[in-house]
Amino acid sequence: MNVHPWIKQHGVRLLQIMLLCGAGLFAQSAAALQCSSLTDGSYLTESIGPVSVPDSVPDGTIIWYSQTHVVPAKCWKDYMQYQNLVDDIYFYGNPNGLNTLGWGIEFGLLYKGVTAWDGDWSSAPHLGVFTGFSSPPCPDVTTIDQLYTCSLVQPSIAFQVVIRKRGLLPFQRPPQDTYDVFQLDGVLGMNGGSSNPRGNFRYQLSGLQNIVGTPCTVDVTVTPEPGIINFGQIQKTSTGFNPANPTKPFSLALDKQCTQPINIAGYFNTPYQNGDLVLPAADSQFGIQIKDAGGKVLPVNERFPLANFAADVNHIDVPFSATVVPIGDPQIGPFEAIVTVQIIYL
Repeated sequence: MNVHPWIKQHGVRLLQIMLLCGAGLFAQSAAALQCSSLTDGSYLTESIGPVSVPDSVPDGTIIWYSQTHVVPAKCWKDYMQYQNLVDDIYFYGNPNGLNTLGWGIEFGLLYKGVTAWDGDWSSAPHLGVFTGFSSPPCPDVTTIDQLYTCSLVQPSIAFQVVIRKRGLLPFQRPPQDTYDVFQLDGVLGMNGGSSNPRGNFRYQLSGLQNIVGTPCTVDVTVTPEPGIINFGQIQKTSTGFNPANPTKPFSLALDKQCTQPINIAGYFNTPYQNGDLVLPAADSQFGIQIKDAGGKVLPVNERFPLANFAADVNHIDVPFSATVVPIGDPQIGPFEAIVTVQIIYL
């Protein structure tokens, strides 16, 4: 098998912050569906920690990623007049209807590989972002207890929230420290309106006033240049590969363009993954595992600590290794696996 996975440096040097655009959600005063988290109740609140926004990065640059959250939820109909409805479950953005156009940032929902930005999904509340789950119709029930049993659905929903830069130069702290990014609800809109009297599940960000501007940027170069790791010829065997663990080193050369201290995180972004493996294709049946200098497997499509620059340090080389790993019956032929290296400023 001739396999040529490669890792590509994308030149992303910066955080992006985009606002959740404040297009208000218009919902009925009462709606059919109630949704809660089995583990977090009505609210999951995540603190963003320190985030820096370089002055020189363009609008649309992502500046922060949440961890991947997996929310085990339960949703059910709580009004008999909607018992015959197929009630699709949606994420509704900016449920408080705040006007965030002047905040210099925009919020997005990363779900099933697609990012919906607040300005897009909050303006269409009855479309929202469909979770792929629905509460079924219950035409034969006659009591609320029967309706609950019949209509109950328990989806497990995995998502990330991202923030990108938008508008302000120089960047200023957001005027509010918390923000409700979305509410989980049914096809008729938010249950009880924006005040959320039924306690439907919401995801909230806190610590937004930790987002500050910075003159610092960090240039990234992947070595060996031009960012291609060639594994050469790899033979498929009955037990995996020959050589058994095809591994190649590479490194990120980081060059700080300021005289201030700054910490940065990394984010390996790839379209196909299986856990912490980068896949050349969704059906390749093998992947590439990335490890740091200590042999720790690094996450894919998740933030990880990358480097801490002291004020008097301007260059850091960060070593890694990439290993080809079978996860089934590997396909035969040449492959390319593409990874974008993104820098997050802390």
